[in-house]
Amino acid sequence: MHIHNIAHILEKPAIVAAFLNIFLAARNSIWNWLFGLIAVTLYGYIFYQTKLYGNMSLQVVYFLFQIFGFYQWQYGGEKHGKLSVTKTPASQYVILSIAFIVLFFVYFFTLADYTNSTTPLIDALTTAMSLVAQWMMCKRWIENWILWMIMDLTAIEMYWDKHLQLTAILYAIFFILCCFGYRTWKKSMMNQ
Repeated sequence: MHIHNIAHILEKPAIVAAFLNIFLAARNSIWNWLFGLIAVTLYGYIFYQTKLYGNMSLQVVYFLFQIFGFYQWQYGGEKHGKLSVTKTPASQYVILSIAFIVLFFVYFFTLADYTNSTTPLIDALTTAMSLVAQWMMCKRWIENWILWMIMDLTAIEMYWDKHLQLTAILYAIFFILCCFGYRTWKKSMMNQ
């Protein structure tokens, strides 16, 4: 069987795992991290085969984020208790902005100069946004959902262009889940 066909076969279980990951995160469930581990492993292979190298490397980092996020949500609060949903501290916006800019340029120039990527700009953009949003999610900062919404809308075109239509549709569903996640987390934050 051709390797590219295997990537498309793996797309369906990757979609299910990724959907459960985001659905459970939107519901503020710690079990999202388990499905995240499965999804990033499958998508790492898929993105390698479709030459989305920025997104492929993102899956390696996401794998580590799944472990870090689980730990943060379970033990990152006061006195090593559960972490609560909060707003992003004002002091973090400058740091997050600098991190985004640095990540974007590092990924863009790496992809443009050292790979055969056909989409270095959008790949770098979605990769940088995803890394910052994932960090914010691990910290349970509510604004992570806003950044995810922007990233999802951007990613839909990228995946459609790479003939990963099911993944593009999944990211449209993710956008809806992000809206739901923002509402759910806001209620949780107000009830704390």
